[in-house]
Amino acid sequence: MVTTIHLWLGILIISINLIAAVWGFLVWRQWLPANKVYAQVLAASQTVIVGQAIIGLLLLSQNLRVAQQLHYVYGLLPVALVIFAYSARGRDPRRNILIFSIAALLAAGLSARAFLVSGILG
Repeated sequence: MVTTIHLWLGILIISINLIAAVWGFLVWRQWLPANKVYAQVLAASQTVIVGQAIIGLLLLSQNLRVAQQLHYVYGLLPVALVIFAYSARGRDPRRNILIFSIAALLAAGLSARAFLVSGILG
């Protein structure tokens, strides 16, 4: 059950972070306005990353491991990106949107890579 949740959260991370990244780039380019819905999508994308890492640690505590150790690196790097994005914030809102958009795009890519090296696809 927990492994299934971990799998579906991984798919959600990839999806929601791609949405947050594209939306953020559109806001940064001033093609869309920044609004509360965008802020909530961005917050959700980061929350799902942290939740996924916690579930991954829970799976490790149950001695459930994947064959390729790179899965753990690719799985934890998005958490580091969230921490980095918050630590790199400044006073310029446009710069902050760009930082969070880049972080979301990288998180989606790293999560996709974690999914690919997990061994689920065979």
